[in-house]
Amino acid sequence: MVFSSIYFVFVFLPIALAAYYLVPKRGKNIVLVAASLLFYAWGKPENLIFLLFSVLFNYLTGLEAGVLKKKGAVRAMKVMLAAGCAANIFLLAVFKYIAGSMPLGISFYTFTVLSYLFDLWQGRAEVQVNPLSFLVYVTFFPKVTSGPIVQYADMEKQLRERELTRKQLYSGFSLFLVGLFKKALIADSLGAAFSAVTGSSMSVLSAWLSMIFYSLQLYFDFSGYSDMAIGLAGMFGFRFDKNFDHPYLSKSMAEFWRRWHISLGNWFKQYVYFPMGGSRVSGGRILINLLTVWVLTGIWHGNTLNFLVWGLYNGAFVILDRWVLNKVMKNVPSVVRILLTDLAAFIGWVFFFSSSISAAFRHLSFMFGQSPVGFADSTALFALRGNLVLLIIAVIGSTEIPSRIWNGLITENRLKMNRSLATGIAVCGNLFLLVSATAAMLSGTYSSFLYFKF
Repeated sequence: MVFSSIYFVFVFLPIALAAYYLVPKRGKNIVLVAASLLFYAWGKPENLIFLLFSVLFNYLTGLEAGVLKKKGAVRAMKVMLAAGCAANIFLLAVFKYIAGSMPLGISFYTFTVLSYLFDLWQGRAEVQVNPLSFLVYVTFFPKVTSGPIVQYADMEKQLRERELTRKQLYSGFSLFLVGLFKKALIADSLGAAFSAVTGSSMSVLSAWLSMIFYSLQLYFDFSGYSDMAIGLAGMFGFRFDKNFDHPYLSKSMAEFWRRWHISLGNWFKQYVYFPMGGSRVSGGRILINLLTVWVLTGIWHGNTLNFLVWGLYNGAFVILDRWVLNKVMKNVPSVVRILLTDLAAFIGWVFFFSSSISAAFRHLSFMFGQSPVGFADSTALFALRGNLVLLIIAVIGSTEIPSRIWNGLITENRLKMNRSLATGIAVCGNLFLLVSATAAMLSGTYSSFLYFKF
C-alpha cells in the first residue's frame, strides 16, 4: 500500500484514525501495530516474514544486552550488540548485493533497528522490554518503507506517552495533503516529462532537460513522501523532525547535504562520523571520516558502481567545501552560489538515475556537446514548450516562497483577518490540495515512490 492511493486516503487512513482515537490508551499501540502490519503486507505479504524476523531478532538482542548490563558484564554486552549489528548489516548486504531483490523498505527498517542497538551501546536509551512498543518503533507505517529514519533515542519516550490534540491532528493532516500534492501533481508530472525526453541518444538540450526534470522530480517525490510520513505521524500523536529543508536553496554542497534527507545524514553522523572522531581529530582523520561516510552513503543507496561514484562525488564536494571552496566562494553573491551548488547537485543525480556507470558518463557526454543528435531536436523543443509552466511551478515550489506566503497569510495573519475568515481560507486551501491530488490519483498517472527501490 502507498500513501498516494485512493484506497489509503479514503479507506485505510480514516479507519485507522477512527480506531486509534476510539480505543482507550492501553489499546492505541495495538491499533498502530495492526494497522502497520496490514499496511506493510498489502500486496506482497511474504515481505512481512523478513520484517517480523528483524523485529524479533533485535528485540531479543536488546533484551540479552540488558541482562548482561545488569550483571555488570559490560564487555559481553557490547560484544552482543556488535554481533547483532553485524548480523543486521550482513542480512541487508545479502539482499542488496547478492539476492538481486529486496523486501520492501529493508534499507530503512534495518537502519531503524541498528539505531536501537547503537543507542543501547552509546547509553542514549534503555532496553525496550515491551514487545508492543518495539513493534511500533520498527513497523510504524508512516516510516517503515521509506523513512524518515527516526533514531530510537528520539522516539523512545513517545512510544509510552504522546499527546493527542485537535490542533496536532489538523496540522498533521494539512502537512500530509501538502506532501500528497507534491507527489501526485508535481513529482509524477515531472517523472512523465523525464521519461518522455530521456533515451539512449539525446540532443544536448534533451540531456540537460532530462537531468533537470529528474532532479526536481526526486525532490518533490521524496520530500512529498517525507511530508506525508511526518504529517501522518503527527496525526497519531508522534513528533518527527523535518526531513528536507529547501535543499535547492543551499549555498554549498555541505549545506545541501545538511538540508537533504536530514534523517539519513543525522544517522550517519551519530553512528559513524562521531564515533570515528568526527571533526575533533586531525585534518587527515577528518578526511578519512568524511570519505567513509560518503562511501557508505553511496553503497547504501544501490549495488552498482554508479552509486559508489555518486557517493564519492558528493563526498569530494563536501571535503572541498570544508577546506577550499568556503574561502574561495566567500564573497561570491548568494544567488550565484546557489546556482553553482544546484548545478553540482544536479550533475550528481545523473549517476543516481543512470542504470550503470557507462550510461551515466554517456549522459554527461551528451550534456557537454558530444551528442550525435546535435544541440536541440524536436523532442527537446516539444518537451521544453510542453513543460515550461511545470518547470516554473517546480522551481518556485522548491523555494521558501509558498510556505512564506501561506505562513504570512494564515499562521501570522499579517492581513489582520478575523479568525473565521483565516480558518475558512485554510480549509479551502486544504480542500484544493485534496481535490487536486484526488483527481491526479484517479487519472491513473501514478508512479511508485523513487526511494522504494532503495
